Amino acid sequence: MPKRTLVEVNIFNKLFNLFIKAKSDNKEHEFIKNMRKKDPKLGKLYSMWNDKMDVALNQMKGILQSKGLDTTEIDKVLNKRY
Repeated sequence: MPKRTLVEVNIFNKLFNLFIKAKSDNKEHEFIKNMRKKDPKLGKLYSMWNDKMDVALNQMKGILQSKGLDTTEIDKVLNKRY
C-alpha cells in the first residue's frame, strides 16, 4: 500500500474516532456545529452519519423486539443520547 493511502486511512480513522468520542460523551451536536464552522461539507457529512446511526439503532431495536430478543444493550446506547 502506498504511503499516501496509509496517510489517508490514518486521517479518516482519526476523524471517525474524534466523532465517536464526541458521540460517546453525548457531545456530537457540539462537535458537528464546530466542524461546520471549520468545514461545512465535512460538518454536513458528520450530521448525515449521525442521523443514519440513530435510525439504524432504532431499526435494530425494533427488529430485536419483534423477534422477542433482548434490547438491553441498544437501550443503554439510546438512553444515553435521548
